[in-house]
Parts: sequence; structure tokens; C-alpha cells
Amino acid sequence: MKKRQIIILTVTFLILSSIVWRLASGTKDAEKSEENTNETKKFVKVQQISNDTVAIIVNGFGRVSSSRNITLTSEVQGVLQTTGFDLKPGQTFTQGQLLFKVNDREAQLALKARKSTYLNLVASALADIKIDFPDNSSKWSKFLDAIDIDATLPELPEIKSSKERTFLASRNVLSEYYTIKGDEERLKKYNIYAPFNGSVVDVTSEIGAVINPGSPVATIIKTIALEVAIPVNVSDISLVKIGNMVSLKNQEKTAVFNGKVARVAQNINQNTQSIDVFVDIDETQHSVLFNGMYLEAEIHTGNVYDADEIPRRSLLNDGRVFVVQDSILLKKELTIVKKNKNTVVVKNLADNDLVVIEPVPGAMDSLVVTPIKNK
Repeated sequence: MKKRQIIILTVTFLILSSIVWRLASGTKDAEKSEENTNETKKFVKVQQISNDTVAIIVNGFGRVSSSRNITLTSEVQGVLQTTGFDLKPGQTFTQGQLLFKVNDREAQLALKARKSTYLNLVASALADIKIDFPDNSSKWSKFLDAIDIDATLPELPEIKSSKERTFLASRNVLSEYYTIKGDEERLKKYNIYAPFNGSVVDVTSEIGAVINPGSPVATIIKTIALEVAIPVNVSDISLVKIGNMVSLKNQEKTAVFNGKVARVAQNINQNTQSIDVFVDIDETQHSVLFNGMYLEAEIHTGNVYDADEIPRRSLLNDGRVFVVQDSILLKKELTIVKKNKNTVVVKNLADNDLVVIEPVPGAMDSLVVTPIKNK
């Protein structure tokens, strides 16, 4: 009896041990199978395409400068004199203000002497005019009376015949008249007036110095005509048109200014290997802008319809992208409208396409993957 019980217990123990071993073995096999399955799966991050209207913006940086930057030079020789205006960098002035002058005392005296000689010349010719051209003698008499050596010469009387013109030319009345008018114009060049409202940037000649024709005296800028030159990549220049609106920000991004594309250069800047786009800044905002300030620019070139924006890293070397269809990778053609710093504006991708947005090691057509949508 005891022997029989021992046999039954032994058999029962063996059966239970077998069941436990099989259960444990089955669990491990399942875990291994699941691990192997997970190892063979490739997870890829994707973006679901949703075509819509995308604003095309060309970005860049530029420096504020005046559209009128002039170096004032002297056209005459003499000593530079003060005019009451302090010719120093940073000084502001208004249009028409006398900025500096060259001593013109000698030129004034020479001009008066020449006018006195001319007065005598006309007076000596007047007697013959009264005899040969009585119809016009009264006008020449009035002309003679109007000559003032301290004022500009009056207009010449109308010459009524070629004979009268020949007579006046033979007496040097005409040639001397135009010579004096030329000297009067030259005398104006001793005084330099401001051509616009602006400020002095640099001064190269000091008051009291002797200057010669062509000598630079000062550099001035027009402070109410500011612009920014924005270098634009050659690949993007076709998007930019004159009149495009531009948003400008300072480096701290604490202020925004409005501008408009005024000019587009027709040559490549050799320093930047790009094309300069010149943006006029709204004059109402000039009070907080200064010459030489750097600004960040966003040129609004328009909209593209039925397009979307994807990360630049999505693009393959051949310009295509991988999309996931039914858990399978497939290469797809697309049209690139604009490349930004981190994104690309594209067309010809269908709505709901799942575009792979990160590189996939060993990626190839027909590879089975598991897509993970990018949030």
C-alpha cells in the first residue's frame, strides 16, 4: 500500500514538474519571439501632409544706411572759413543751411573790376548803337543803367538782327558778358549749402586750412532717407519683386519697422556671393533708427497655393522624399518652391501623405516600417 502511494506521488510530481517547465519555457519563448519582432520593426517619424496656402518669406540681415551719402568737396581754392555752423561729426542741419565757405574776397574784387571794365565797354558801344540800331538803342540804354558792380548782370536786350549781333560780337560785348556770368556762377561755389536735411558723418578739412579744387571737406547723409541692403541668395532672387513689403526687426527683436523693396541689384556682391536687395524704410520710423544699425529682414514675396512645409532633413540626395504607404517605404517626386533655413516649401504631395522627416538607416523602397506621426 505504501509502495503504491509512493508511486502515485512520484508520478504526480513528475507531471506537475513537466507542466511548470512547459509553462516557463513557453513564456520565455514568447518573450524572445516578441523581442525578435520588435528588433525587426523599424519605427520612422513622419509628417502628415495638409496642403494649404503658404506664405513665402525670404529672410536676411542688412545694415541701415542713408540713400543719400555725399562727400562735399571744394571746387575753388582758398582758406576754409566758419559760417556759424559747427562743422563736426554728428552735427545736424536743414536743407539750404550754409555749411561752410571758402574765402572769396579776392574773387569778389576781381569780379567787380571786370564788371567796371564791362560797364565802360557797353558805354563806348552805345554811341554806335544809337546811330546804327536806333530801334534798339533804348533797350541798351536801360541795360547800361541796370548794370551794378555789386549785383549780378541783368539779362541782355533782345538782339533783333544778325547785323546787330555781328556788331556786338566785334566789340566783345557778348563774349565779355558771358565771361562775367561765368565768374558770377563760380563765385557761388565759394559757399556750400546743405542740399537736404541731414547730419555730418565725417570731416576731413578743418576751419582755417587751405583747400584746393577737388579737396574733400566733409561727408554728409540724408537722415530722412534710410534704406537697408539685404543680401539674398541667387536661388531666391527670382521670388523678390520691387514693391514687396518687408518686415524689419532690430537685433534684440524689440522693435519692428516697415519697409518696401525699392531696388534689386543686377550683379552679384563679390563679398557675399549674393544679390543685394535695397529696402526703403518708412520715414515715420526714422527717429529710432540710426545709420549703421543691423536689422533682420523678412521679405514677403507672396503666397503659394496647394503647398505644405516640411523639414529640410526630409529631402534625399536626389531631391525626393520617402513616404509611408501601407507600412511600406516608397520614394516620391515633389516640387521644391522655396528652401528656408530649416524647412522646405513643397508642392505635388497629396493630402494625408506620410512623409518621413528623419533619416532612416538602411532605408530603401519597399522596406516595411512603422510610422510615428510627428506632433
